[in-house]
Amino acid sequence: MEDLRKSSGDASNREYLPCEDLILAIGHSARDTFEMLYDKGLPMRAKQFAVGFRVEHPQEWLNLHQYGILHENLPTASYKLATNLSNGRGVYSFCMCPGGYVENSSSEDGHLVVNGMSYSKRDSKNCNSAIVVSIGEKEFDLDDPMSAIQYQRSIEKKAYDLGMGKIPQQLLGDFEENRVSTSYGEFESVTRGETTLTNLRGIFSPEIEESFLEGMRAFDRKIHGFYRPDAILSGVESRTSSPVRITRNDCGMTSIYGIYPCGEGAGYAGGIMSAAMDGMKMAEKLIARYTVQ
Repeated sequence: MEDLRKSSGDASNREYLPCEDLILAIGHSARDTFEMLYDKGLPMRAKQFAVGFRVEHPQEWLNLHQYGILHENLPTASYKLATNLSNGRGVYSFCMCPGGYVENSSSEDGHLVVNGMSYSKRDSKNCNSAIVVSIGEKEFDLDDPMSAIQYQRSIEKKAYDLGMGKIPQQLLGDFEENRVSTSYGEFESVTRGETTLTNLRGIFSPEIEESFLEGMRAFDRKIHGFYRPDAILSGVESRTSSPVRITRNDCGMTSIYGIYPCGEGAGYAGGIMSAAMDGMKMAEKLIARYTVQ
């Protein structure tokens, strides 16, 4: 652990807590920590993840489609969608927020990323989810874990520049036609953070853009009306899971004895429940180490 304690900068605001065992659950956006650990020699590699847009639809439309005319007496409807394309990419919905909001969740200056959330009542006029496309070796070097992080940063900077710090948005029909959106359609966006209408083309490669559209059309065959021209896209969704995986052995540790990479940040989970399960798994590994046989 001594090498990991040697870091540059002002140490006056730091506190060192010696330990023999460390469950390293740092989250999928801890880029400064990823870089520090990589510089110190902790083994990690780039991994596939997914990127795309937040997509909003009217919640009442979804309720009616999922439940029928009696939907007012039933819980707020949701969906979960996925498809595999002929080009080998997957497209799927992620973090679906019924009766929710799109929010600006940026974590670095000059970069913009969106997320979604719902309050407990789920009473917003819109539903939203990330519709994302799987990415990997075509976008970055899988042998260089920092290249995956740099790819994330590059698309987040494009989104920031496009919206001039506001959430850049576009209607689905305008995105398909590659033209700037100038107004909303039959419904308006529900966000936490300022927005601006623009053209989202160019944030991703043409292949990712067409994969997104193909996925949206496939989902329309499952939920009729999903591919509506005035569905609202918000950019950019880039934090579906960690861009790196910190490698661990059968005992749950890295090559540095006593460090247990865990959860989303370590690259072994892709959501709240899977991260919780991985935490339980690492706790069991640690307990087993100290259990007398």
